[in-house]
Amino acid sequence: MKKLICLLLSAALVISATCICSFAAVAENPEIEIEGEITDYPIVMLPGYSGCRLYYGDDPETGENAWAGITLDELGPNLLKRIAEIGLGLGALTLGNANLIAKVLGEEINRTWHYMPCNPDGTSVYDLHPYYTTPATTNSQWLSDTDNDFCRHDREMAGIYEDYVGKENIFNFNIDWRMGAEDLANQLNDYIKAVKEYTGKDKVNIYAISHGGQIAATYLTLYGEQMDADTVVLSSPAIGGSALASDLLLRQVKAQEQTIVKMVEQVTYTEEDYEWLLKATTLGFLDKILNALVPNVKDLMGYWPSIWDFVPADKYEECKARYLSSPESAPLVEQSDRFHYEILPLVGEKLRECSDRGMDISIVTGSGDRIASGSPDYSDAIIPVYSATGAYCPPYGEHFEDGYVQKNPCGGKNKISPDRTIDASAAYLPDNTWFSDGNYHAWTYFAENTKYLTARLVLTKTIKDVYSDPDYPQFILSENPSKSLVYSFGGETPGFIDPGTDTLLVKNVMQKANLRVLAVIVKGADIKADTGVSGVKIAPGETARIPLRANIPEGAKGYAEVTVIYAMNNITPLNYRTIGFTIAA
Repeated sequence: MKKLICLLLSAALVISATCICSFAAVAENPEIEIEGEITDYPIVMLPGYSGCRLYYGDDPETGENAWAGITLDELGPNLLKRIAEIGLGLGALTLGNANLIAKVLGEEINRTWHYMPCNPDGTSVYDLHPYYTTPATTNSQWLSDTDNDFCRHDREMAGIYEDYVGKENIFNFNIDWRMGAEDLANQLNDYIKAVKEYTGKDKVNIYAISHGGQIAATYLTLYGEQMDADTVVLSSPAIGGSALASDLLLRQVKAQEQTIVKMVEQVTYTEEDYEWLLKATTLGFLDKILNALVPNVKDLMGYWPSIWDFVPADKYEECKARYLSSPESAPLVEQSDRFHYEILPLVGEKLRECSDRGMDISIVTGSGDRIASGSPDYSDAIIPVYSATGAYCPPYGEHFEDGYVQKNPCGGKNKISPDRTIDASAAYLPDNTWFSDGNYHAWTYFAENTKYLTARLVLTKTIKDVYSDPDYPQFILSENPSKSLVYSFGGETPGFIDPGTDTLLVKNVMQKANLRVLAVIVKGADIKADTGVSGVKIAPGETARIPLRANIPEGAKGYAEVTVIYAMNNITPLNYRTIGFTIAA
């Protein structure tokens, strides 16, 4: 059983590492009500990594499919043919040798996606193309009418937009995602101009997730002065890359199995807590499989320019020296150097210039979790907070100490998160960036608060910045049902602990299960909660006000950790959640 869990988690992390996007099944999309004047501009959708199918040949109707995503439908049958070798590999794994199982996995990955390699210079070995690239063949209405829904991006959020602007006004930017961000930004510039001409509009709106966010940020850096976009919303953008790339290239993966399980729980709306299954064991050999797999798939993925755009700046030279030292890779190095050393350093400046000239640009990203591959960064499990937003964070597991001063004054506005893990004053757009603690990578749709926030940002002008609506402050807690509950202090300063604190507001974010708060433990502040003898019962979607006896002196400063112990549907095992809060002066 342990070996089976290990292989399943290996597959999950490889999918995360190579797709860096939402791979959830399309969810049911109930109508939601968005108030305010709805945009009149077409919406250009930019997908996450590997989100576009590719074909080999001269025509999408007759060409051979080269990439349709990572699915067991393609890889599974090939692996089953070598089940005996896999058994031997699992046996060797128990002795600490992952090379055999990694060799088998690598060979079948290469065989399954044999059209996908690039040459050492970053050009494609085979002449691959994305399916459908013109506005006439990439609007969602045409794609639906012709049974090509596989070319529609982020269909959960797109479904909301379609209810308000119509499928004919949703345009899906299809690309060969293996190519570099600058090349794809050049293509996006041409595509946006084509959409403008096709629709007769003078501007477009852009909604981009993950890798699409990196492309959109690169496009705005290079072409933003043209002001062809009215509104730009970036969801978990991979602007500065992901430590996943460098962890894998340097073979330093330390897989966070509990994080991976929690990601699966979130995207499936699971209301039970399964992480405890892994707490009593260790799956260290998962790391061995992934690190041993890298040399076996290097020739398949190692020269994709997009992989090199994902390598974080602080690990770029080390990775480049290891893999791109041959003269044949000089063209790839040249374009990757340009991205890292000429484009990335300008992103913040260029985004602010676009904003100052009237373009509405917003970033919504997850936070609060460690990178799934082990790097000690606060992240949405895939993209570090600093990479997505430019914000400054301490190493994962630490928080800013008393006396910490934010990097930039921001007109006297506090830009430090209540749990002291994010300094948003250093962000590209300090007043237009939202952080959702506990939201996993690009799964905006799967939490009610980020779903509504993002929809309003894309469709209306009703939210101009993080101060526009008290329901959507800069630092929010994910309300995905897998989180069970969220809580904050009722006082003079929402989200913080202050002398006026007298209530703990606890919301049951589950859709089906009742929960009962049994105890509240506060470490770092003199606060006692009155949960009564039998606890406080909270129905799905409801919020309870738990009275507090708090002794917070005027002018007090500090940091406290608040743990809520609860049961779901009155059954064990007991569950708990801990959140950090700043004691406000």
